[in-house]
Amino acid sequence: MLKIRKSQMESLSEARLKQFEDRMVIHLRAACPEETRETTDAKLRSTIRTGMDDAAKYEITSEVDVRRYLECVVVYGPDFDTNPKTAWAGPLLNNKQWSGTEKMNRVDEYALFDFARTQL
Repeated sequence: MLKIRKSQMESLSEARLKQFEDRMVIHLRAACPEETRETTDAKLRSTIRTGMDDAAKYEITSEVDVRRYLECVVVYGPDFDTNPKTAWAGPLLNNKQWSGTEKMNRVDEYALFDFARTQL
């Protein structure tokens, strides 16, 4: 019978986290080239880890939703959830009745609306 020790489980989790970070570095550089141009990989990885922790506070945990949250962090700044310039984000993220996916759907919808409004 195969037994996996706690240290082995932690190693597996660390490997999965590293793989996610690798994918997010590539994705964020492709999706947000202007915003990431001057950012080192180490700084971007730090932003990803912090963003993941922040997303979890809002019960945003699926990989797709965390990716969308990280996109907002890169585009609007790491404090987009509390920054007065993006004050619309906080109430959406703090809504306890919505799932993480619904929260990110609402954030994306508002961001698109806000972008369209500023282009007029």
